[in-house]
Amino acid sequence: MQSRSYIGIDSNDDNEWILALLADGETVFFRTFQNTTSELVELVRFICDHCSRPKICLKPTSRAALKLIKLIGGIPDVEVVLMSQAGLTMHQAWLRQSSSGASPQASQAFMLARCAERMI
Repeated sequence: MQSRSYIGIDSNDDNEWILALLADGETVFFRTFQNTTSELVELVRFICDHCSRPKICLKPTSRAALKLIKLIGGIPDVEVVLMSQAGLTMHQAWLRQSSSGASPQASQAFMLARCAERMI
């Protein structure tokens, strides 16, 4: 069976998307992308180049998230999970907090990636 990559995507106050990539149960990568057309294309390209069968979890909080969802929805073999704040709060009971000292947005992206990993 082909392996699967798990991604959490969160936004920050600087109009950026923060991506956390998990593979084989470990954090492989954190990266930020500006919320511009060219950077969103780069985000999709990054996922296509670095992930197999990506399962993406994000918490849509703005209209910009709808554009992102539309773009990532075109990735081959992708599965997109939308997480509400209530859903994320419910999952925090079993989510381990990142002890890496990452920024709150990076930690949130990591938690969303863990949610993608755990959801069937």
